Amino acid sequence: MKSKNILITGMLMLLPSAILAQQHIQQAFDVLRNSSIKEVSSRHSVEKDPDSGTMEGLEDTYDFELTDNRDKRLIDDIRKAFEQDEAHAYSVSTGSNGNSEDYVSLAVGDSNKGGVAIGLIKDSKWIYACFLDPSDSLRQHRYAYALEWVENGNKIRGRIAKTYATTLKFRQEKKQSRTITVNGSNFAFGSFFSDSDTKPSETWLSEFNTYKNHFLKNTEGAAANSYATQIYKLCKNAKSLEDVEKNIVTTEIVKLKKKTKDEFIQQLFDMSIERLKK
Repeated sequence: MKSKNILITGMLMLLPSAILAQQHIQQAFDVLRNSSIKEVSSRHSVEKDPDSGTMEGLEDTYDFELTDNRDKRLIDDIRKAFEQDEAHAYSVSTGSNGNSEDYVSLAVGDSNKGGVAIGLIKDSKWIYACFLDPSDSLRQHRYAYALEWVENGNKIRGRIAKTYATTLKFRQEKKQSRTITVNGSNFAFGSFFSDSDTKPSETWLSEFNTYKNHFLKNTEGAAANSYATQIYKLCKNAKSLEDVEKNIVTTEIVKLKKKTKDEFIQQLFDMSIERLKK
C-alpha cells in the first residue's frame, strides 16, 4: 500500500499545474455532468491559433435542472470544490439575487465582446474563480470557472461554465481603441468613450448597426452571444437617442430575436428593448 501511495503521488507531481490548481472544481463539474440530471442546454467552442494550434479561447457551458433532493449534494460538492481550490485562484467572487441589472460576463478568447453570463437567473446565487494559465509565461491568459444556481421548491436550476481567455488586466491594457473590419475596411470607434459614457447618437447607431450585421452572420453560439451582449450594453445607455431612433432600433432588435433559438440571447434582446423604453 505504501508503494502504491508513493506511485500515485509521483504521478500527481507530473501532472500540469494548470490541472492541479483547479482540480477539485473540474472534478466536481465532471461528476455533475456525468450524473443522471436533466440537461437543459450546453455549449462548447474552442478557438485556436491557425498557425501554432495553440488554444486562444474556450467556452464550455452547461445548463441543468435538478429534480431529486438527493442530487442537491452535487451543488454542495461544487461549492466545496471552489473552497478547496480558492488558494490557487487570483480572483474569486460570489453574489446573489441574480438579475439583469447585476451580472458578470466571463470573457472567451482575446475579446471584450462579452462571453458567458453569470448572474442573470432571477434570485440566483453564483460563484466564479479565475486561475492563471501556468503554461503562459507572459501571464496573459486565464481559466475561469463558474457556478450559478437557484432553488425553487424541490427543483434547482443552474449553470456551470468554464472559459479560457486573456486576463481582464491584459485586455484593458491592450484596448486603446476598438477597430472592426466591415467589407474589407477598418473602422475605429469608441476611442474616446467608455461603456459608461454617453455616446453621440451617430456613434451609438454606428456601433449598433455593426453588431447587428455581425450577429446576422452568426446567430448561434459564442459569437452570437458576444454580439447580443454588446447590443444589450449599448441599450443600457441610449440617452443620446431620440424617440424615433429608439423605435427604429427596437424594430431591428425584434427582427434579430426571431433569428435565433437561443433562449438566453432572446432574453438579452428582450432586456435591450426594455432598456430602450426608459
